[in-house]
Amino acid sequence: MKTKVQIEDNYGVKLSLKRKISKIVELLFNIDEIQKNSAIKGFDVNTLSFSIVFVNDSEIREINKEYRNKDKETDVITFALFADDENKFVFKKTAELGEILISVDTAKNQAKEGLEKEILTLIAHGILHLLGFDHLTNEDYNFVVGVQEKVIAELL
Repeated sequence: MKTKVQIEDNYGVKLSLKRKISKIVELLFNIDEIQKNSAIKGFDVNTLSFSIVFVNDSEIREINKEYRNKDKETDVITFALFADDENKFVFKKTAELGEILISVDTAKNQAKEGLEKEILTLIAHGILHLLGFDHLTNEDYNFVVGVQEKVIAELL
């Protein structure tokens, strides 16, 4: 599976992300449950396209309040266009999945093992959301966190 990623970085994260993001996607699709249950199952797709936008705590709090009615900072918010829209479409074998917003401030505060690992973990988490995996139950939460941890462990 190829990836096409647009990254907007106004906060100096400056990690060499694109190659690592492609590897995250590859590792995710090596997991049977991801292949069998992702939003792209049944579609003729060879490329996943999505955006990553790095924001600060103030920006993510505003977005969280406006779109999720939660007046607080958070680490990652996704807008899953493909997974959440009933009018899914693929153009030239590319699925436009949506957008991942990551608060650099929160990532820095959460980073116990370095900012790069934390950012990559949040990206993996966001990609899972874009593929239709959510964590509304404890079981789903454990699955999402378990997958992201496994993928990041293999990546690094």
